[in-house]
Amino acid sequence: MSKELDEFKSKCDIAKVVSHYVSLEKVGSNYRGLCPFHEEKTPSFYVNPDKGFFHCFGCGAGGDVIEFVKKIENISFIEAVQRVAELCGIDPPLMSKDTFYVKYTSLMEKIAANYKSVLLSVRGKKAWQYLSKERGLSKEEVEKFTLGYAPIDSDIVRRSAKELKIDENTLIKIGLLIRGKNGRLREFFRNRITFPVKNSSGRVVAFGGRALNDEEPKYLNSAENKYFSKSKILYLFNRNKIKDAGFSIVCEGYMDAIAFHRNGFENACALLGTGVTKFHIEILKGVTRNILLVLDSDNAGINAMKRAAKILANEDLNVKVLTFEDSKDPDEFFSKHGKDGFREILKKAVEYWDFYVQKSLGEVGDPIKALFRLRRSISWMDSSVLKRQLASKAARILMMEEKDVMYELQQPLKEKKEESQIKHTENIQLNVDDYIVYLLFYSDEMRRRIVEHLEEAIISPFAKKALNIVKSGITSPQEAMRLMERGEGERFFQIFTKGIPDSNAEKIFELCVSKLEERKLKHRIEKLEREMISTPDAKLKAKLMKEAMELRSLLKRKGGASHGRK
Repeated sequence: MSKELDEFKSKCDIAKVVSHYVSLEKVGSNYRGLCPFHEEKTPSFYVNPDKGFFHCFGCGAGGDVIEFVKKIENISFIEAVQRVAELCGIDPPLMSKDTFYVKYTSLMEKIAANYKSVLLSVRGKKAWQYLSKERGLSKEEVEKFTLGYAPIDSDIVRRSAKELKIDENTLIKIGLLIRGKNGRLREFFRNRITFPVKNSSGRVVAFGGRALNDEEPKYLNSAENKYFSKSKILYLFNRNKIKDAGFSIVCEGYMDAIAFHRNGFENACALLGTGVTKFHIEILKGVTRNILLVLDSDNAGINAMKRAAKILANEDLNVKVLTFEDSKDPDEFFSKHGKDGFREILKKAVEYWDFYVQKSLGEVGDPIKALFRLRRSISWMDSSVLKRQLASKAARILMMEEKDVMYELQQPLKEKKEESQIKHTENIQLNVDDYIVYLLFYSDEMRRRIVEHLEEAIISPFAKKALNIVKSGITSPQEAMRLMERGEGERFFQIFTKGIPDSNAEKIFELCVSKLEERKLKHRIEKLEREMISTPDAKLKAKLMKEAMELRSLLKRKGGASHGRK
């Protein structure tokens, strides 16, 4: 066994596996990054791909590729072997005939074979008619995808488990048996067409089931367990020919993926009733950085593609989106237009962020309302570079000046977390810049303290004007108001007529200092991002990226990472 395991580890690319969890930079023949096992600011974590080991000089953690995955995911040795195999796209060694993983997958494969036998028998007549007549599948295709049928009175799970000496309690634990309303045990899948779900190594770990009647839900997945999580697996990924095609097609369901494969697009895989997750992206990144999202063209499909933004915003990927005008899903499209029709429409795929902006804007008849929808849609984004890119795309769609679009997108939404932290009157809510203005005129001591923390680049034009008035020697609110435009003067008046208790001054000061520190960090990160884009120097780019990552980590610890720039 030791020899088999050593051969397995020799086939694994430890740098590739570790990079799924840690951002690595090449240093000579090694790779270096921030250790995932302890808090550090200076990288002391090294990976040696030639010898196949990792070591941290900070905390002492070290070992081979299996030990790394075992430690970082907090899983057993056997589970770690399986995970490494999935990440590297190779078969795991047969650890032992009596390990539960082997027993579990053997059971699932036996059940899949029995489901298929039933489908092709008299008991599966109704299911076979649906697949052959309504979906156009042949017997050879049923064999290819190991489709099956779980009859309404199925005893397949129990019979299959008995052959492998697996008891009912275990079947309940892994979700293959459940208790019905009458308290009796029954099989999870009944009167459903079955789709075996295989992991990256080609072992069956779960099933999807489509109802043959009006039962809801129409599609049902196996219960999740330690070997199956729908957020961590892609249907038909084990059969993929993504490297040959140069890109991956990600679609929505079992029949969609099968439709692609039947028509020669074997670079397709499907989500299992969930949106795109970071685990899906990790799996795909192992074979390609080019992804085509082809989800259903209904509202649910469109929204699913939009929700992927939070994951894709942090990935270096080339993602495009394809929607159908006259078909609700890929299966229907192929029925109407065939494979040549898909090759033609493939040319119309749009870049993901173009799609995101278009769908976020919605109806563009009223540009102000459209920009409000976009502003709300991107409120979660941290990257000022990405926001500027989206502003440029929106400007082209709305036929507006980019600077005007950017100005609108920078306006605060009605509800802001920092504005709601301190409330004192019914009339207005003050934001942090308003409180800065208030403190500038509160007292000589408070003015001195707040000025120490101010940088003109990180405060609003209104606060900047108040600061310049104070610097000119005017510290009386009444005199300052005379130097302001009408709108500014009215805002200034509201700030000083709110009746803020003196006991709250220190609390307001602490809030302002905290938010100003966050702004300084964000301002520095934005500057680094601009420099990263403009520099052709790879080493300098890596240095800037490292500093930006460290600042983002610090910002997150300060609790400001989830806010836009205030």
